Amino acid sequence: MSQFTLEEHLQQDADFHTPLERVNFEAGMLLGIDATRAEQAYHRLRINRHNYWFHGAGTLVGFAVKLDPPEGSETEEPGEEPANISVRLIVTPGIGVDGLGREVMSFEPYCVNLRDWLVAQIEQPEGNQLLSDGFIEGDTVLSLLITMRYHACATGLQPVLARKINAGTDPVQPSRARDSVLLEIIPGPTPSGTENPWRGLNLETVDPEADFTPTETAFMQAAHTSEAQFYADKGRLIYAIPATNRALEIDGDIEDLSRTLLAQVRIPLTADLQPDIDPARITVNNLVRPFVSTANQLAWLSRQEPTS
Repeated sequence: MSQFTLEEHLQQDADFHTPLERVNFEAGMLLGIDATRAEQAYHRLRINRHNYWFHGAGTLVGFAVKLDPPEGSETEEPGEEPANISVRLIVTPGIGVDGLGREVMSFEPYCVNLRDWLVAQIEQPEGNQLLSDGFIEGDTVLSLLITMRYHACATGLQPVLARKINAGTDPVQPSRARDSVLLEIIPGPTPSGTENPWRGLNLETVDPEADFTPTETAFMQAAHTSEAQFYADKGRLIYAIPATNRALEIDGDIEDLSRTLLAQVRIPLTADLQPDIDPARITVNNLVRPFVSTANQLAWLSRQEPTS
């Protein structure tokens, strides 16, 4: 996208250890395109970092993953071959935060033909190896993870000044970067629910006896039982960040860290390790995802009638 590629945007959004800088406007100062981009980046990254540190990744509302026909449906007509059954995965509209703290909004449902997607993967040179990453339970089930993350979509092409002599076509560049969502299907087991709330951040394991000062230890021992556990937990957060100048730098594959899990789809495998696309046997679990909670959201939920 323009001179600043989408890959560079991903690298920029994953930078949590560099202090932010904003443009200092003064009368008579000559400002160029770099200043405009710096001003946009400052506000974008402040929001991203706030979401990353204070809220974490997860779904706020929506983004339900559904099967069409619904899970457990007996759709096979008399004489109809199972291979002819069309099975679609549908992701409903929703709002959430991806693994890099970027706000993600989806304004319409998206769907994919599950059979066509699996065929396309198998036909790739390393397709079988790719799918085998999701083989679980003794190679009897294929686990597919449905994920979402923020994506900037270049749009609004407009003419610009040519950068090359005798260019054969009129040069154009996108004039807008539209907020969008990137939905992906990743073969793999369900991630552990014990990972720390800041994906990619290397937190140290805190030993209260070794890391807390004698004064802090005495303070906790003198506190009420319920308060002592509170101070112990907060103390672990205090000492979890190592004392280095790269402590807030995230580590790992940025694309993988940016993804936020929505659901796990489980497809049974045949004896020759081929997916059995039968909606009566395919399951979807939306509750394996992380969630983002707000005060208004929790208040609304508390007023709902309990389900039986």
